[in-house]
Amino acid sequence: MPRKGPGVYRAKNGTWFFRVNTTAPNGEKVETSRRGFATSSDAQRARRQFLDEIERRDPVVNGRGLTVSQLVGEYLDEAESLHRLGPKTLFDYRNYAQSYIDPHIGDVLASALTPAAVSEWQLALATGGAVKTGRALAPGTIRLARAPLNGAFRYGMVKGLVKSNPVPEVKPPPRKKSKPAHWTPDQARSFLALHEGDRLLPLWSFLLGSGLRIGELVWLQWSQVDLDDMRVRVDNFATTLGYEVVGSGGKSTDATRTLELDHHLAQVLDDQRRVQEKDQANTVDFERSSFVFTKPGGGPYHPQYLSKLLAKVSTEIGLPRLTAHGLRHTCATLMLVRGIPPKVAAERLGHADPSLFLNLYSHVGPTMQSRAALEIGDALFGEPQA
Repeated sequence: MPRKGPGVYRAKNGTWFFRVNTTAPNGEKVETSRRGFATSSDAQRARRQFLDEIERRDPVVNGRGLTVSQLVGEYLDEAESLHRLGPKTLFDYRNYAQSYIDPHIGDVLASALTPAAVSEWQLALATGGAVKTGRALAPGTIRLARAPLNGAFRYGMVKGLVKSNPVPEVKPPPRKKSKPAHWTPDQARSFLALHEGDRLLPLWSFLLGSGLRIGELVWLQWSQVDLDDMRVRVDNFATTLGYEVVGSGGKSTDATRTLELDHHLAQVLDDQRRVQEKDQANTVDFERSSFVFTKPGGGPYHPQYLSKLLAKVSTEIGLPRLTAHGLRHTCATLMLVRGIPPKVAAERLGHADPSLFLNLYSHVGPTMQSRAALEIGDALFGEPQA
């Protein structure tokens, strides 16, 4: 059913109509529709007038009778129709709303949601808010659950549906500071050595050496690879909606970048080309594609499969458990330990904000400080260089 804005639809005969869901003072849900408008603008104008009349008639039912669930739904519907949120963010927001908002405060009138109620909601999530399992949610998950709620109330204030936003009045759970999981250089070398002869060695080697996100690696295509000029253009990305893999616009504008290769990484890609040719020769129904890293039968890998496989393999061979993102962290740490300027390292990894990059890898600081002390001491008190 074609729609133009929240609550406005086009009928089969070409006219427009609006639909409004409200809550009566006795708590009863009421659905009202008006039909026969010549344009979507006429229907939208009539819908606003209808809602305004409801609020004037019963000012106690502020927020035009919308519950929190309805407000969040209307916000996400408009965000989807106007492409204000990316597919991944939109999918996650709907999931957070369904899993963490609706079961706890979904039936509360949006106008009645107070900072105290938001605080109680966060406490409920922290002490057993996972409806399906009854488990307490981690602080990071609660912060994620706040995002669609906060966005919905900001939207509601702009639309005149609510008079205030109670979410910012309540502090979110503090961020848990932790050192990103990674391997030491010796552990990384050991991992690669133990995979000598394995068909996935080029894939793991390229992840470690390039620092690509797993969604960037699985969507990398040969048209992006230039082995003559020793560079790779990173401008195709994949993300997952649940378990479905879809194309994505990338993590940020900085995600699109050119990755310079050394002869080691160039050789890794050359090795991968031969792996692919061998797979194709040995497989009757090989799925041809332009992807660089493909399954034995062709076609791209699923990002979650590779992460789970790496976690399983790393523990089996006695190394600290890492997912694919851990290889990215390892690459970042190696660059900083080897003296690569943080800004350059951040650009190579496609980080949008070098300062956030430095905060993430602050654990490398002591190593960098020691090196800086040695360099300064040598410059001031060492033997002069010719």
